[in-house]
Amino acid sequence: MQTMYVLIHKLAFPSISNLCVEHAAAKLGTRGSGLCKKCLTDVEISSPIQKRTAKLISKYEKQIEELTSQCNIKSDECSMAWSLVESTNQELDRLKMELHQKLVQTDNFEQVLDTQTDQLRKVSQNYENDKKLWAAAISNLERKIKAMKQEQALLSLEAHDCAHAIPDLSKMIEAVRALVAQCDDLKMKYHEEMAKRKKLHNIVQETKGNIRVFCRCRPLSKVETSSGYKCVVDFDGANDGDIGIINGGTAKKTFKFDRVYTPKDDQAEVYADASPLVTSVLDGYNVCIFAYGQTGTGKTFTMEGTERNRGVNYRTLEELFKIAEERKDTVTYNISVSVLEVYNEQIRDLLATSPSSKKLEIKQAGEGSHHVPGIVEAKVEDINEVWDVLQTGSNSRAVGSNNVNEHSSRSHCMLCIMVRAKNLINGDCTRSKLWLVDLAGSERLAKTDAQGDRLKEAQNINRSLSALGDVISALASRSSHIPYRNSKLTHLLQDSLGGDSKALMFVQISPSDNDASETLSSLNFASRVRGIELGPAKKQVDTAELQKVKQMLERSKQEAKLKEESLRKLEENCQNLESKAKGKEQLYKNLQDKVKELESQLDSKTHSQITSEKQQSQLSGKLKEKEEACTALQHKVT
Repeated sequence: MQTMYVLIHKLAFPSISNLCVEHAAAKLGTRGSGLCKKCLTDVEISSPIQKRTAKLISKYEKQIEELTSQCNIKSDECSMAWSLVESTNQELDRLKMELHQKLVQTDNFEQVLDTQTDQLRKVSQNYENDKKLWAAAISNLERKIKAMKQEQALLSLEAHDCAHAIPDLSKMIEAVRALVAQCDDLKMKYHEEMAKRKKLHNIVQETKGNIRVFCRCRPLSKVETSSGYKCVVDFDGANDGDIGIINGGTAKKTFKFDRVYTPKDDQAEVYADASPLVTSVLDGYNVCIFAYGQTGTGKTFTMEGTERNRGVNYRTLEELFKIAEERKDTVTYNISVSVLEVYNEQIRDLLATSPSSKKLEIKQAGEGSHHVPGIVEAKVEDINEVWDVLQTGSNSRAVGSNNVNEHSSRSHCMLCIMVRAKNLINGDCTRSKLWLVDLAGSERLAKTDAQGDRLKEAQNINRSLSALGDVISALASRSSHIPYRNSKLTHLLQDSLGGDSKALMFVQISPSDNDASETLSSLNFASRVRGIELGPAKKQVDTAELQKVKQMLERSKQEAKLKEESLRKLEENCQNLESKAKGKEQLYKNLQDKVKELESQLDSKTHSQITSEKQQSQLSGKLKEKEEACTALQHKVT
């Protein structure tokens, strides 16, 4: 615009003798004055049109500059608003995708829970069907045995008739021999059927949840033999689970158990019958195995054994690791052990490296399970680590001496094996527990002659065993209240000695007639235990995993609510921004309309300015002619 002004100025005011026309006009006496942009001198403006044109050009230049700056500012604001809308839309799309993913995860979790519920229902149905099949199989076997007995009776009658009917003695002998052979064959078949029946009976009893009871009798010690004590235990019916106690000369009392071991049976035979119950821990069931009996009957030997003659504890862990290795392709196992004792109604951690003044208490962990916070859980990876852990616990156990046993256990030693399993095929997780308990021996205070600390220990031992008897009685009578909390011992065993679990009891007895009354007392107690039904055992689902799933679902729901709230706020913000953007667009359109209007006005002004320039050029030509005429007149005058 400045260039146009200079051009107009040049056309309107040509220079004369290196002076502007304005400057020359000033000499000729024209009116008006101004600053020449070419020669930077004060000049006089000869025409009012030139003044108005200069003023209008200056005014419009300022207006155009202001409108241009405002237009640039509004354009920048519109650009920023548009970029903000785009970033907000991107964030909204990202949040929608996250919300969709969370909803999909929630649906997957619900499907997994439904699948697990269906599987549990199928297992329950299969159990009921198997139970009916086993009952039918047992009744069928009983019918077969009855028929075989009838056949045996008929055969005996036939043999008797044949003996009378055949006069020849040799023929009679041959017939008798044949009958004897048939009888032996029938006996063999009978024993096979009885073994099958016993096996099926044990399966049914285990399925019902009965506490199984095995009776083990130690041999007479050298001291008892040298003192002239005699054996009062009758093992004639041991194969059928019967054991007799001869008391008072000829009187004999018989007891029935699931298995009876004679002094000749070794540790391997004892554990072989307990093995099926032990391995069910890997299948997710809680199991309790404990040894009960008077002091000095070999409970610790049965449970712990020696380095050369391992007991139930070591053999249990050995088999657990063996089966875990066989199943490693389908199931992963984490096995840890804790060793503790209940001494004078106080819980002591036998694996603790240093004594602690903090009192160990039993806490409920939810879902009916219990734990002892602060107890050491030693994770064992293989069987080589097991013996060291077991020996550490055994060496820390409280023992003492009395008139009955030189190395009497003064506490209940409890080995807890915790198994966490995860099925790699269906994702099922279980958390089961196996208690291996070596109970302290029951004592008669008058016989042991305990005093001082030994008397206090014996009283606490008898009190806790009495509490165990109360729990057994309550379970036997199906009482609505089971007094587990009357003793630390029963409180610890609550989740493995109640319903939904499996239990096995070794009752240890002495064969000596000196201990006959204590032996009868132990067997009477064991007989009451054997008849108790705990109910069908149930797998212990890992509640920690379920809790994690529940927490994840709750967290997902909360996050979904927060996302919905944030989405709602973002939508409101977007709506506000869109309304603002629409206002900005309308303002921008209005500004564009004004700019177009100004441009049209400028075009018209420019057209009028060109017309005025043409008039000025015509006037300049006339002025030049007049100047030439004046110059000619001056020459003529001179």
